[in-house]
Amino acid sequence: MKKLFLFLAAVGVVVGCKKATTDEDEIRALLESDGLFNLGLIWGGSPDTASLKTMGPQNWYRHIWPDSTIKNYTITVVGDSAFVHATWVFKGQFRVITGYDFSADTLTYVAKPLEDKAERNAIFKKIARRWRLVKISGVKFSPNMGSAPFTIDSVIVIGTSSGTKVFKDPLNEFLDTSQIFYNAGENVEVRVFLSDLNAAYGYIHHWNNSHHRDAMIVDTSVGYMSRTYAITTRAGRYNAVADIISRPSFDTSTTEYLYEAWGFPYIVR
Repeated sequence: MKKLFLFLAAVGVVVGCKKATTDEDEIRALLESDGLFNLGLIWGGSPDTASLKTMGPQNWYRHIWPDSTIKNYTITVVGDSAFVHATWVFKGQFRVITGYDFSADTLTYVAKPLEDKAERNAIFKKIARRWRLVKISGVKFSPNMGSAPFTIDSVIVIGTSSGTKVFKDPLNEFLDTSQIFYNAGENVEVRVFLSDLNAAYGYIHHWNNSHHRDAMIVDTSVGYMSRTYAITTRAGRYNAVADIISRPSFDTSTTEYLYEAWGFPYIVR
């Protein structure tokens, strides 16, 4: 009986010492499991063979070093509300493809240093004792050093399910989560207005069972570059990114890799 008592007492000590889950812990767990905060899904990755002929004016891709992404959540809780500022830092190489050996399945490329930063804001509310994401901003990507020789003035996203959305300040413009639902297979048009259309090439990154990247088309008569893409048929929580890269970035010389990119969230039902 004495041994049993000691065992139960020890169990009681272990249980009693279990760390309580804080509001910040619960919110952080929600962020880690939410596809809207999985930006690495669409920011890096090697091209497949078929994409080498369809990737735009220059064949390229971002190679992110394995296990190098630094992610940070700053969570400020005030009563039943919480504000989140999320940041990511990606390190690797911007690779401009100069050749492809189909028989050996190998690429040759010029590599430029890459260190990209992404930011996003979000608002959570405690509803029925549980934290819920209620509002989310766009995403802004930018190089940690240097700046692009142009600026994105605005991005317009045109869909059927959720109407037209205009972004002019992606980190300070919030969408209610009820406003970002799209139907599976729906076509969405993205228009990007730049300070100088001739300074860059544009691409749309989106997820459709795998990472897709589509080149944008410049129309100087209307003053923007645009692309229409199809929403994935798989239900989930995703991001699309308008990625605008300076033209000299694609030179095979030592010219600097510079860009600006804005992303927006969507939920497929």
